[in-house]
Amino acid sequence: KVFRKDMQVVCDSLAYTDLDSLVRLYRNPIVWNEISRQYSSDSLFVVIKDGALDKASLMSNAFIIIQEDSLCYDQIRSTEMLAYFDGQGGLRRFDALGEAHAIFYMKEDSTFATVNFSKSKILSALFKEGGIDQVYYFDEAKSDAYPVAQIRQEQRALKGFNWSPQLRPKSRDDITSKVPRKTERKAYAGRPRASFAETEKYFPGYMTEVYKG
Repeated sequence: KVFRKDMQVVCDSLAYTDLDSLVRLYRNPIVWNEISRQYSSDSLFVVIKDGALDKASLMSNAFIIIQEDSLCYDQIRSTEMLAYFDGQGGLRRFDALGEAHAIFYMKEDSTFATVNFSKSKILSALFKEGGIDQVYYFDEAKSDAYPVAQIRQEQRALKGFNWSPQLRPKSRDDITSKVPRKTERKAYAGRPRASFAETEKYFPGYMTEVYKG
């Protein structure tokens, strides 16, 4: 489990390396951000840049869910997906690659009145001020719109829909109840240091530079 104010994560296994700032999540990984957005896939790679989400690669059975209200969820499902974030961790664009299916709810006079069902080989969407601004469909695109009132409950979700707020860490206490102990740096720094007389004899100044570092 991972908890940050701008991102929360659950998965079976995680690997991170400083060399490429890449976080690799394995076995049923789920990532949440911006309160209402959930990302899931069989495995998921996240690039961290300047301490914030920069890009995510959802590998196999990729699914993005955006909660609009208690009944309406925007959904995108595809074989693979790339998600791009702004400097604050907000979603700015995603590309759904391979058998992309989507459900989008559209407002009229502040009420969700229309739902759009779409399917294409590739789907790309741009976000603005937290909401979907433009959607592009590529190759064999099909799109149908219906009044929300005519849609049955079982039609509101794509196959594989897995909205799971109960799994989401809500605070650091969901990770661990342990509290970091107080630092003892000053106590250790006050202890006399070894002189390394022989090292100083053959390599004058070497240990001084080591301690300085």
